[in-house]
Amino acid sequence: MRISLVPLLGLSLSLTWRFALGTSDNTTDYDDWSWVKKWAAIGDSFTAGIGSGVIYSSSADDISCSRYDYSYPAIMNRFFGSSVTNFTYLACSGDTSADIAKQIDALDSGQDLVVMTAGGNDLCLSSMIASCILSPVSSYANCERTMDYAESAVEDYLKGNIQSLLESLDAKMTQNGIVVFNYYAKYFDDSTDDCATSQTWAWPIGSGLPLTTDRRSRMNSLVDKTNAALKEGLEAASVSNMILVASDWDPWVSKRSGYMCMPGASGDPADASNDGLMFFKLDTSQAEAPLHDELRRRSLGEESWLQYEGNLTAAQEEEEEEEKWRQAMLLHELVERDVVTPDCDNGLVKRLLGLLLGDGIGKIFHPNQLGHEVIASFALNAARSARAQSLDETGPSCTSANAFTTLSCAQKNGSHAYATDSALYANTANFCKAAKAQVPAERTNWAYSHTYDSGTLDEAIFTVQLSNGANAFDEDECNKAVNRILDDCDGDDPDNPMNWKFGGKLVDGSYSYTIAPQRDNRPWPVPTEPTGSCKGSYKFLWDSYTIYGAGWASWDSGQKTLRPNSTHCFGKGLTKWKFTYYDEPNDDGMEWKATFRSPIWTRARCYNNNKVQAASGGPSSGGCKGNG
Repeated sequence: MRISLVPLLGLSLSLTWRFALGTSDNTTDYDDWSWVKKWAAIGDSFTAGIGSGVIYSSSADDISCSRYDYSYPAIMNRFFGSSVTNFTYLACSGDTSADIAKQIDALDSGQDLVVMTAGGNDLCLSSMIASCILSPVSSYANCERTMDYAESAVEDYLKGNIQSLLESLDAKMTQNGIVVFNYYAKYFDDSTDDCATSQTWAWPIGSGLPLTTDRRSRMNSLVDKTNAALKEGLEAASVSNMILVASDWDPWVSKRSGYMCMPGASGDPADASNDGLMFFKLDTSQAEAPLHDELRRRSLGEESWLQYEGNLTAAQEEEEEEEKWRQAMLLHELVERDVVTPDCDNGLVKRLLGLLLGDGIGKIFHPNQLGHEVIASFALNAARSARAQSLDETGPSCTSANAFTTLSCAQKNGSHAYATDSALYANTANFCKAAKAQVPAERTNWAYSHTYDSGTLDEAIFTVQLSNGANAFDEDECNKAVNRILDDCDGDDPDNPMNWKFGGKLVDGSYSYTIAPQRDNRPWPVPTEPTGSCKGSYKFLWDSYTIYGAGWASWDSGQKTLRPNSTHCFGKGLTKWKFTYYDEPNDDGMEWKATFRSPIWTRARCYNNNKVQAASGGPSSGGCKGNG
């Protein structure tokens, strides 16, 4: 088998279409697309393109399968132009692997190129979206049941389904014919609670289940697991004719903030804050609509949802769910096309909506026009790379999301200056907001710099510098850049379990961002755990303490760590506070010293048990010597 899983980390649309139009790199054989004469698109709704544009044609089959003319296969077919003599479009919304096998059977042999998606409907994903997000009458138990089923299906049979499809498809391909298998993309950003607390996702009435960060994270994880199983199916397929490549567009969705629930995005998909959105979604911006009583009465923990959901016993709840299942199956006779696998509960409400409103609801959570442009771009580049492989040529280099950026990490350049990760992350948004406020009206090539946590061990200078005549400043791009320095330069290092950050410099075209911790004489190698010592003395009217530390309380002079945790333990009465950072570690490796007084008899309950030290980020053992 010949398989190449092409890493497509963020190919830009403009660059792809430059490839496509032949305005660059047009001297190589693999950029001559005239080899695509007989090709096909098979699979599910992601390839059918439900809702993207207008119905592909007036044929009954195109209508019933919800094929649209701005799907990624339709975009690719227009790009290929007059060289195509036969394009077969069989992808059908709702088709499972069993249905796609029939699509493959219907293909003529001798295909030069096939693009496809498959697997989502094997997992009852439409049922999960209906039960967990769109339905105004769903229960937590029903949502959990559909998600549990999907996760088990990924483990039990998805890989085998995909392997079987590809091995059947191999017989339909020319020798060295190319098959591009497109993975799925995640739907959500899961970093904020806005989608759960200020948006209403159920349709057409009610609030349904809140779209919590936990639920979004679980759904995103399911997409990752699905793609991993799809990859396993590709790698396991025994094929002899085709060159099989995979196309993963999800990193670009992340790079361009194309997910739903992005921080600061409106619930209205037409709002400018959603210009980068790559999926169809309903208008969820009904901020004035009353939220579920459940949401007002509880934190966003699933346990209290279960407690409030009613006084049903487990057996009664199961009976209620089974009744919903029977009603849904009865409605099946009214629906022209059953779009789920036999084991999927598509939900009474969703079936009614689909029957009455068709693709207006069916397109939700599918790629929109921008999404299909991205998928087409990635699929084209994957096919281009595979074509180079078939010609035994060195393939094109894939331009990544960071192709025009360079990242230089300070630690890799020998720096010993580091700072606490949380201290640096806490300043990223403030820095970009302040830089935005400082943009000069007429001046180009300006710079802005600010020092954070001055005079502490975690003192760091943040800088942005413009060049090449640039003047405009994008606060969101700034946030991405400075966070990328912190994310990518340090982390996942077994020798640095406390995740100390050394900073670095990222150059993105005409914009240069730098994070530079200033203290380069801290303990080295970096601390792997916080250390310290404590001594307390009973002085009749007060207890007197001397505490030393390293690897903690390094950014706030103890004002937000050691001091408040002390008063939290014993209440009022902390006096004579003094906190000093050393210019360099003392002979014991300590970086600072704190002295203060407290009410009497506090050592046993606050310091000898390390209660205050541990709560302040310090050591959890070692106690506090003395007689207090």
